[in-house]
Amino acid sequence: MSKLLSAEFVRLFKSFIFRLGLLFSAGLGAFTVLMRYCQVKKDSSLYAQLPVEYRNADGLIFVGALYIMFAIAVFIGIFVGTEYSDGTIRNKIATGHTRGSIYISKLIVCAAADVMMHVLYILVVLFLGNLFIGGTTMKVTEILAFTAASTTALLALTALLLLFSMLIQNKAVGSIVCLLTTIIMLFATLIIWQRLDAPEYYDAYEYVNQETGETISVEEEKNPNYLTGTKREVYEFLNDFIPSSQLYQVAMNLSDNLKMMVIYDFVIMIVTSGAGMIIFKKINLK
Repeated sequence: MSKLLSAEFVRLFKSFIFRLGLLFSAGLGAFTVLMRYCQVKKDSSLYAQLPVEYRNADGLIFVGALYIMFAIAVFIGIFVGTEYSDGTIRNKIATGHTRGSIYISKLIVCAAADVMMHVLYILVVLFLGNLFIGGTTMKVTEILAFTAASTTALLALTALLLLFSMLIQNKAVGSIVCLLTTIIMLFATLIIWQRLDAPEYYDAYEYVNQETGETISVEEEKNPNYLTGTKREVYEFLNDFIPSSQLYQVAMNLSDNLKMMVIYDFVIMIVTSGAGMIIFKKINLK
């Protein structure tokens, strides 16, 4: 297992797609900070009225994970798929490595690569943010807690995408499935947040009838689309369970359910990895 891991990490650091992922993460961090810097300079009077966290790095530290998701999907699809297309996995089995050890080594290496991309983005934002828009007002403990939660969410996503990549032997198909899965999850996150964020009541308001000049008052009314009961509980569960929804909460600096989200992430990792190894041991390698 140690030799297998060593070879995997050597291949990782030589991988062009991994280096591209790191470049994307660093570039995304720099772009995010510089865009905020330009916004603050352009609308200085507007930002001066807002709390300090709206113009420094606080709101930028973790938002990048929502974009790094796609870099991770592309990386896993190509990195794992290349071994299938090159026949490397068959060769590893032929030289005595078990399928279980091959799967675990892939999980460890992909997880390490994804964590490096994520942490690199955070470090770039913290460094450039301190130089251009001011250091963060968040406590170190808060930064570490949000970093841990976003990291486990990305690890859960990694385990899920690896499941598809290890079971789909066509590199192109595997990469497309990984990317589509990530897109679907993000769309699901947006829908969930839209439904949960809907107001229970529409505010009362007045308007003037242009034809008669009469002022018409509309009373407060209940929103028929507001989620209640079991349906709302299901949406709240999915909001805490889906990795992309977890990343959205972290990006918004919402800390209410961090512990439960981390627990869900470990459940996803255990279930998907266990299922992946069982199926991988049974599939016929071409």
